[in-house]
Amino acid sequence: MDPVIGIDLGTTNSAAAFLGPDGPEIIPNAVGGRLTPSVVGIDESGAVLVGAAAKELMVLRPERCAALFKRYMGTDHKLTAGGREFAPEELSGLVLRALKANAAAHFKRPVSRAVITVPAYFNDRQRKATIAAGKIAGWTVERILNEPTAAAIAYGFHDAGADKKLLVFDLGGGTFDVSVVELFEGTLEVKASSGESALGGEDFTRAVAGRILAAHGTSYELAEVKTPKRVSRLIQQCERAKCVLSREPTATVRLPDAAGEYPLLIRR
Repeated sequence: MDPVIGIDLGTTNSAAAFLGPDGPEIIPNAVGGRLTPSVVGIDESGAVLVGAAAKELMVLRPERCAALFKRYMGTDHKLTAGGREFAPEELSGLVLRALKANAAAHFKRPVSRAVITVPAYFNDRQRKATIAAGKIAGWTVERILNEPTAAAIAYGFHDAGADKKLLVFDLGGGTFDVSVVELFEGTLEVKASSGESALGGEDFTRAVAGRILAAHGTSYELAEVKTPKRVSRLIQQCERAKCVLSREPTATVRLPDAAGEYPLLIRR
């Protein structure tokens, strides 16, 4: 029987894993990474890029890429990449297809069965859109699982024995939710959940970029329209700075000019 692949379809990054003999194992992507950026791009030849290649393209040609589309799942909102319009489930389907190819390469045979996690606050339309994205990618979606439930299972609380209530705090790259999970008789149930579908690490990165631009006399919104290459380069710099600040007290951000190039001056 084919293995069932567990998929975290994230706002900024996605991952696939399976239950091996020694516990859960994350499936590496084509470049050997554990996380696949949830970014889709269309290059000059019209070829579709997914993951790290699309994220790199987004820095140079932001108009050719789409990201953060998980926020629009279950809506009629369209996203544009390379002059083409996509529904959110189409873009999510391309990410899921890339994960499917990674799993097939890992097992050296086709795989088709998956469990996909979603935020607990996802409504029925958003869950159906996620299933539709899975079908677009060729997956047989065995189940849609709430992310806080998956987190509780991952930490082994379902085997803990005693009945209890847990608070799961989930702050991701693009979404944030807090859920109360109850464990009773070996069953996990989400009792309450609340959150924000447009709050996460990506928003913190953009807030930092906005502060830097404001210090130089322009707003983030205006710069995003008039100088998109500058903004995309600055976001890349701010994301790297966030990583540095997780282990160092200070970080350096190089401010690109209007064309997205770097002048000699460096802002700290």
